[in-house]
Amino acid sequence: MPLFCISFLVLLLLPLSLSCGSAQLDNIRSDYITIIQTELQRTTEEITSLLQNSDCSVFPHKLRNCTPGNATSVHTLHYLTCKMRNLPVPQTTLRLIKSVLSSMRCPCLEKSIKMPTESSKRRRGATRRRRNEGTKNRKETKKLCKAKAILSAMTECYQMLNSL
Repeated sequence: MPLFCISFLVLLLLPLSLSCGSAQLDNIRSDYITIIQTELQRTTEEITSLLQNSDCSVFPHKLRNCTPGNATSVHTLHYLTCKMRNLPVPQTTLRLIKSVLSSMRCPCLEKSIKMPTESSKRRRGATRRRRNEGTKNRKETKKLCKAKAILSAMTECYQMLNSL
């Protein structure tokens, strides 16, 4: 019986693992040349214009870098795209994220959402009241700098994939 359960579980999870890891590299390359490259440039320009008077070197971001392997580059691109999806970014970035994910035919995994308790709601409200406008602007700048770093890493990954 346990062997049957394990086999059944493997059969359920197998299609998901195959679809994400076996993305056709030719499709990803052609989508990059036709669609994603333009979206990537447009998004980078928009975020750079939003960060015009800001210094991103103050906020160092450690991200995964692409390595010269096909599969690892695709997985790194997927990871970076899903990271960017969780940032509050401009609308053009959302178009880029959708384009990349549809090119890979692999969605981002959803995180489970915890329902807040009454005490955490009270604490969060007090924290929000204490936060001044400068702190909000600094946090927004930090998130935009992270998005810019992710875009740079994604560009490197695509360039590496196209050079293979």
